[in-house]
Amino acid sequence: MRMSEVVEEYPSLIPVINRFGIRLGLGDSTAQEICNNHNINIDFFMTMINTFLNKNYFPEKKLQGFHLTQIVDYLTETNNYYLHSQLPNIERHLRLFISASDPQNESPALIGKLFDTFKDRLLKRIETDEQEWFPHIIELCGKQKDRKLTYRHPVMPVDPEEPIEALIADLKHIIIKHLAGDYNENLCYAVIVAINTLHADIRQHNRIRNRILAPIVAGMEKDGNKNLSSREREVLRQIIKGETNKEVADHLCISLNTVLTHRKNISSKLGIKTIPGLTFYAITNGIISGDEIV
Repeated sequence: MRMSEVVEEYPSLIPVINRFGIRLGLGDSTAQEICNNHNINIDFFMTMINTFLNKNYFPEKKLQGFHLTQIVDYLTETNNYYLHSQLPNIERHLRLFISASDPQNESPALIGKLFDTFKDRLLKRIETDEQEWFPHIIELCGKQKDRKLTYRHPVMPVDPEEPIEALIADLKHIIIKHLAGDYNENLCYAVIVAINTLHADIRQHNRIRNRILAPIVAGMEKDGNKNLSSREREVLRQIIKGETNKEVADHLCISLNTVLTHRKNISSKLGIKTIPGLTFYAITNGIISGDEIV
């Protein structure tokens, strides 16, 4: 099927394909041809398209087969879409709506304040994504270069302290059900359409964030915590060679308490408490060779 035909039937896909760097003027090209021209993974592209179009379509196993950075890149572009397109669009329509309404009618202005609350929450989340969470994920991927999304975790609930989706749902509900007084109906409709579009997008965005990205990152962090630090590996080597705690401290020029702390962390991370068990782990993981053990 030509991609232009799909977009004609579902214009709401325009901002989604824009996140992949695809612009209108699609011609007669198929999705495969367009993805080839833009160096896009066709499976990932179609998964995002179908996830966006159908709220009942959410192939968790399929999404787990893509590299984590693909999802981060997509969500980064989604955040950019909110910042540079959707939020300014709603604000523009809201300003017109409020200014065209009866000055004695408080409802439009109160709706504007509710939108400001929603916007502040969304901007804080985007800031956290860009400055903290996404860089952390990229760092994890660098440490685990060959890892695919193979973890299985329970569905993560939406954080009650950050009800972004609930806030925009309330905003739409209040306009439709509780708006009072005189107001411009055409401008009101424009506001509702813009809010509804953003609400649908955020709902799909959150499914990917909460049911795929966050649980997988938690799994990577859990696995990453099992890795020994360079100092812990040094301590383990000396212990396996038969040195006492005091000898390890002297050899590595660290305090006895530090050696004891490292030993505790090693056992905690590996779940191994005995010297024979630690020796087996160290040899099989290349920390020490059998020839080095007395």
